[in-house]
Amino acid sequence: MVDWASEYHQAALRLDDLVARARLTLCGLSACVDATCSLHDALPALLGASNPQAVAFGELLLARATAGIGGEVRVDWPDGPDWLDRRLAFRHALGGTGPHAARVLTHLGAPALLALATRSPEQMAVLEPRMRLAHAGRAIAVADLSPIRPNVTKIYIFEFTAGRLLGAARLARSSRIIVRFNDPGLEDDTEFAALSARLAAQAGAAVLSGYNGIGGGDMRGALTLTRSLIAGWQCHEPLLIHLELAGYDRAAYRDAVLEGLAGQITSLGLSLSEYEALMPAPAPLADGMSALAQRLGLRRVCVHADNWAAAVTTGDADRERQALITGCLLAGGRAASGTVARPTGAHPDAQFEAPPAPAAPTGNWQFVCVSAPYLPSPATTLGLGDTFMAGCLLVLGQGASEQDKIERGTSA
Repeated sequence: MVDWASEYHQAALRLDDLVARARLTLCGLSACVDATCSLHDALPALLGASNPQAVAFGELLLARATAGIGGEVRVDWPDGPDWLDRRLAFRHALGGTGPHAARVLTHLGAPALLALATRSPEQMAVLEPRMRLAHAGRAIAVADLSPIRPNVTKIYIFEFTAGRLLGAARLARSSRIIVRFNDPGLEDDTEFAALSARLAAQAGAAVLSGYNGIGGGDMRGALTLTRSLIAGWQCHEPLLIHLELAGYDRAAYRDAVLEGLAGQITSLGLSLSEYEALMPAPAPLADGMSALAQRLGLRRVCVHADNWAAAVTTGDADRERQALITGCLLAGGRAASGTVARPTGAHPDAQFEAPPAPAAPTGNWQFVCVSAPYLPSPATTLGLGDTFMAGCLLVLGQGASEQDKIERGTSA
């Protein structure tokens, strides 16, 4: 039987070695300002409103939360942001998968470069001062830059907590519902494109995200932009190019992204609900994940759930296991503290459940799965998947020789 608490304690001890040898991670291609509040606090104002659109919005959130569904949803209510801002108290924070990954890596002391064209006052205010953006051909700390663009519409997030009442229902799961009232698209940061091409030889991984924010907009243009960016990253040692999928308004939008980036990306990450929407057939997890990887021409597919994380890979299984544990360690630390943290191990109250059964290798594919330190009532659920992904890339972006030393425990 695996002693998971000990595994996570040992992973925490390895963080310094990982950070010391970390290579650059390129982080794009979406960014936003999140306006967050508790759904438990917001629901009475929504359901008790005289505005029928507010009531319908509250009913939508209530239905998702009572079904245990978080994820992202696009709502057609143009006046929604103004109505919400006038009536609810929101706290503002950094949003977007790339920015969350850059924040985690920067906090740990690992190098990261963030794509950000929308350098508005609100957006710059929620970035950590040490995070780096491309400016005048160099990677410059946010603290040394000034806003240059007007503010844009925020993304609204409603958190809900397991064990608490919401309406007449006691919730079984903690999560958050991300709400878009518009389609912000990608961050078309030409300075990032130029600098990342120059620095690609120093990089170990790149993360792409934000395509779900395009909606019915110019998807063809977004994919052309992405392929041009990836072409600029080609060097003698190929990058791990990771797409974090997210939830889409329509399956057709999601499928267009996967089809358009097949052969360009090498790694795919998705939540369990996103995986089940993409692969609804009742196949064993390992078989379904490897079939998805082969269909898209990937080297790796990773699925993260509340209490476990799994991957199929053509790479080293031990390295992948360390990546999953490191990702879960950092996500668990954020869940426990409510913010980006450098954990010393799993939280004492963390629960460990048996992960999906291991599977024998099939061809070149190996299936790896670990138990995650699960907190039924976390301090936050915001950014946990992105934090997990950043931890995985911290390991997988390492040079092979350095990583071998870490895994053998022979690093200096």
